[in-house]
Amino acid sequence: MSTDIPTTGTDPHVYMVNGNPATARVQGDPSASEGPVLVLLHGAGLDRRFWRPVFDHAGIPSPIIAFDLPGRQGSEGETLTRISDSAAWIVAALKAAGVRRCVLAGHSMGTLIAMETALLLSGDDETRVERLVLLAPADQIAVNPDLLEQTRTDPAAAQGLMNKWSYGIPDGPYCAEARANGADTPAGVLFADLTACDSFGSTLNLAAALSVPVDVVVGEADKMTRAKQGRALAEGLRHAEVTAIEGAGHMMLHETPEAVFAVLRRAVGAISPAV
Repeated sequence: MSTDIPTTGTDPHVYMVNGNPATARVQGDPSASEGPVLVLLHGAGLDRRFWRPVFDHAGIPSPIIAFDLPGRQGSEGETLTRISDSAAWIVAALKAAGVRRCVLAGHSMGTLIAMETALLLSGDDETRVERLVLLAPADQIAVNPDLLEQTRTDPAAAQGLMNKWSYGIPDGPYCAEARANGADTPAGVLFADLTACDSFGSTLNLAAALSVPVDVVVGEADKMTRAKQGRALAEGLRHAEVTAIEGAGHMMLHETPEAVFAVLRRAVGAISPAV
């Protein structure tokens, strides 16, 4: 299925990751930056297009990069069914892109990948994670068994149900674009992604091991990863700041973009531009 999601003439950029082409949208030159690069990690059943509002409207001066995980768009390789494998892939992708310092921002499934990636890179002299931004996180992303099975047998119907649950403000400025992104998911990807989330279990042990500052952003009307679950995760982090967005659901970036932009700008600005 094709969509009308806008792209640019320089999108995508192709890197070689673990011997396979990997696609990303890039702003600026991540390999040349002395300051932090904003790295964007999409959620389940989505891809780099999820982050278009950030590239086009957030006004973030630092380099930005948003990878497609394997199995979608032009990122080749098998779709990954474990968060640990996705995090290892992101580590390889960051090194392929020459990223030396970064703020990792993840949405939903991407929050799990962001935390796991930060732990994998702890103590790494070549690539440093200096801050995390977690959009719609939870202390555990458990998936309803019936929904998980439906993502395998009837993914279009499953996506329709998720669309009903994902929005507190369904007529937000980018919501139609987000729904188009979900509808364009290749076969098997949503099932693999939700399997990875469901099997990951509690995030609290991982959270306790993280030493970097973390921005936790919750939507007060989120029915997928509820605000109380995000706050429970924040309580398990050493250095967390919680931003709650009134009325927003799971797809907060597309419902209330300016509130999310403000958190991202603050997160990048909190990091010194010089080493």
